[in-house]
Amino acid sequence: MKTLIAYYSRGGTTRRTAEQLAELTDGDLFEIKGKKNYGSYFKALGISRKEFSGGELPEIEPGPENFDEYDRILLGFPIWFSKCPQLILTFLTSHDLKGKDIYPFCTSGASGPEGAQEQLKENCEGATLHPGIRLNKVDENQVKAWLDGTLK
Repeated sequence: MKTLIAYYSRGGTTRRTAEQLAELTDGDLFEIKGKKNYGSYFKALGISRKEFSGGELPEIEPGPENFDEYDRILLGFPIWFSKCPQLILTFLTSHDLKGKDIYPFCTSGASGPEGAQEQLKENCEGATLHPGIRLNKVDENQVKAWLDGTLK
């Protein structure tokens, strides 16, 4: 099974988590980058609020070129307003997900992935969407339980 860790990280927390997951799973990293600059935390929240309310799917940089080679996608993002950033949905709708296993992970000070799960479900056509997890600190045993479906 070939694993891709695709993530968006505004401030670096999600990137560090994705890097740790890549080491644990021997997966390949891909940073999802928006074409617009989200800037500081508060600027990013303002922009994302407009994207949420308008249903806007912002443009992202293309890639990865070899997306079809991956069976399992670990999809990382920060939680904003109890949801995933809209550019995560752009990433999902930009690829053929048929037959892929999607494992969402988020980083957040307080919220878990529950609010984002429904958004993701609506945008993962053809894929199997697994329960998400909040990973502010990567624990190898917790990650193994998450990926094999035994996490309680």
